[in-house]
Amino acid sequence: MFLLPFAVPERFRQAGQAASQQRPKRVYTNDDAPFNRPTPSAPSAATGIADPSGRPREAERLAPFVPTPMEIVDKMLELARVGPDDTVYDLGSGDGRIVFRAAQKYGAKGVGVELDERLAKDSQNQARELKLDKLVTIIHGDILQTDIQPATVVTIYLLISANERIRPMLEKTLKPGTRVVAHDMRVPGWEPYREEAVPMGSGTHFVYLYRIPEAFQRPPAR
Repeated sequence: MFLLPFAVPERFRQAGQAASQQRPKRVYTNDDAPFNRPTPSAPSAATGIADPSGRPREAERLAPFVPTPMEIVDKMLELARVGPDDTVYDLGSGDGRIVFRAAQKYGAKGVGVELDERLAKDSQNQARELKLDKLVTIIHGDILQTDIQPATVVTIYLLISANERIRPMLEKTLKPGTRVVAHDMRVPGWEPYREEAVPMGSGTHFVYLYRIPEAFQRPPAR
């Protein structure tokens, strides 16, 4: 299948380079302190979220924007065995690279959920430029308030604390058979179906594949 080139906008490239310079050479894992500290809530008046009283509610930023290397994007989609019948939800989609790749390489539908308004708008524009807007939808909104029920695959690259926050939503909402793929950060309390280490440069990335509901529903002891 012919893949359209995914051109990362220059400001995203600079953001990724800046993030890399700030991080230690070793890749983040579940024991790295920065990823185990809660991230402060960040207000976003543009999400249009309201509490039951009708007052605007502050949306919560669950992770900083750190782009996933394309080699890891490919590994995540490969491990989940994404195909043309899948709908891939990327929670915290950043520049949209995971859902773009899923659409380009596998013909899958993609839905990116991004709280940052600029990132969301740029991703929407990028989808149109790549002529992927019939397959890819970018939602500017709060992960915790997004309906993810249509997903057959969910990808995440969030903080450990964020994975713990969204876990009840995943367990309650996702249909049996849905695959969840996590980059570097495990989902606390879940058992991965598969996990792979991916050496890159001077460090190693980790990819965890979970299957619903086996990840959290243990068979009864005999």
